[in-house]
Parts: sequence; C-alpha cells; structure tokens
Amino acid sequence: MQQAVPQAAATGGAGSTLTVLLLLAGLLVIVAIGVKLYDLKRKRDAEAVHLQAQVSDALLRDQSLFGLAVTPTATVPWWSGTPARLEVTGHVPTPEARERALRIIEQEARSLRPDVVIVDRMEIEPAVRAA
Repeated sequence: MQQAVPQAAATGGAGSTLTVLLLLAGLLVIVAIGVKLYDLKRKRDAEAVHLQAQVSDALLRDQSLFGLAVTPTATVPWWSGTPARLEVTGHVPTPEARERALRIIEQEARSLRPDVVIVDRMEIEPAVRAA
C-alpha cells in the first residue's frame, strides 16, 4: 500500500531549499561588495603614497630646501571626483624658503593630480638651517 505525501510537506522542502539558496546568494553579494570596497581603499592608499613620494622627491631635488624638515602627507578620498588633500608640515628658516617649498609642492602635485588641495602647516623658525 502506497501512502500519499501531503501537499504541504512537499512544498515546505522546496521552500527551505529556496531560502538557503537566497541566503547564500545574499552572502556572496555581501562578500563581493566587501572585496570591492577593500580594493578601492587599496587603490586610493596607493594613489596617496605615490603623490606623497613624488612631492617628497621634488623637495629633495631642490638644493636650497635639501635637509629641511618639510613633510608632505597625502590622503585621497574614496569617492572619485573628490580632491586629494596634501598636508605639508615642517619648519623652514625664511618666508622665501616657505614660498619656494610651496611653489615646488604645488607644481609637482598638480602635475600628478589637478584637483589636489594643499594645506600649509609649515612654520618659519629662523634658527632652522638646512643640513
């Protein structure tokens, strides 16, 4: 004698399978978004390091600024179209040295990224001399 399977039991198994598949698909989407955000962060960090290194090298190439403690720190936001920020800190002996450093920094930064914002935090200290 053969038993009939109730209709509710047959659809319950298919419903739970569908639920599991939807949960797995949702988890895959969440993981994919996480990977994409991590990759974007890594790219922006690499851009910031490149900008910072290029500006630092430009400052080192200038003989009048060689040995001064002028440090550029770059940050590139996650969203494209938002300007990069280059904060310049340090001590220079004269206002002329400060202007020269800012001119070199701006010229080098704009050659890499035209949308860079330069924040000047350099201080003038006459006792500071290049090494």
